[in-house]
Amino acid sequence: MMKRILPVMVLAAFAAACGVPKEKHNEALQQIKKLKAELAAERKAWDESKAEYEKKKKSLEGENTVMKQKLSSLGQDLSQLKTEAGQMVKNLTLKDKQIADLKKAQEQARKRAAQYRKLVDSFRKMIDSGKLKVGVRNGRMVVQMSDKILFASGKARLKNDGQEALKEIAAILKSIPNRNFQIAGHTDNIPIRTRRFKSNWELSTARAVSVVKFMAENGMDPKRLSAAGYGAQDPVGDNNTKEGRQQNRRIDAKDAEITA
Repeated sequence: MMKRILPVMVLAAFAAACGVPKEKHNEALQQIKKLKAELAAERKAWDESKAEYEKKKKSLEGENTVMKQKLSSLGQDLSQLKTEAGQMVKNLTLKDKQIADLKKAQEQARKRAAQYRKLVDSFRKMIDSGKLKVGVRNGRMVVQMSDKILFASGKARLKNDGQEALKEIAAILKSIPNRNFQIAGHTDNIPIRTRRFKSNWELSTARAVSVVKFMAENGMDPKRLSAAGYGAQDPVGDNNTKEGRQQNRRIDAKDAEITA
């Protein structure tokens, strides 16, 4: 537009200098005025277009920032979801293992219960005759024998009746597969002091060893047997009563594997 105005203005000035008629001069001025108006309109339109462009540009930049923030947030959410999904997989794996372990424990418990019932049935005659008791104590299956059947008071040598009872017990324990047994001697809390036994520790240990040796001599694998003496330290009855002390004077054949 400016290129169009300049020649007209030059011509108008030249015409005035050369004595161009007034009518022609006025016509040139009108053209200049018209061109100026057009230039102003175009400049205004340009400014408006530029302002609109800047406005849209700013708006798009704002939208772009928002989109970046949303994408960043979505990325964080996705990362969190992946983490949670990974944790869920771990939890499911752990639960599967726990379920498998529980099933295994239940199966072991079922087998132990069946074994316990079989053991009780095997010892039924001896249980009914009062020679022994069968139970579970401190997580172990225990065959409990009274000392009065096995030993004379203060002695560690097996009586004849005790030997016969132990033969039956050894035969039954021998038939139980994959089990080792601890033979544990126990006493009451009344002190003992003889030439051979200085305390209940020595007496209970000597009695346990006598039982282990006898069982090994009567067919039990010695590798499946061990002996221990507890003295008066593991009572099952009240040592303040005669009946309780009698219960505490005993020999236990314990399943050496923890069952609970």
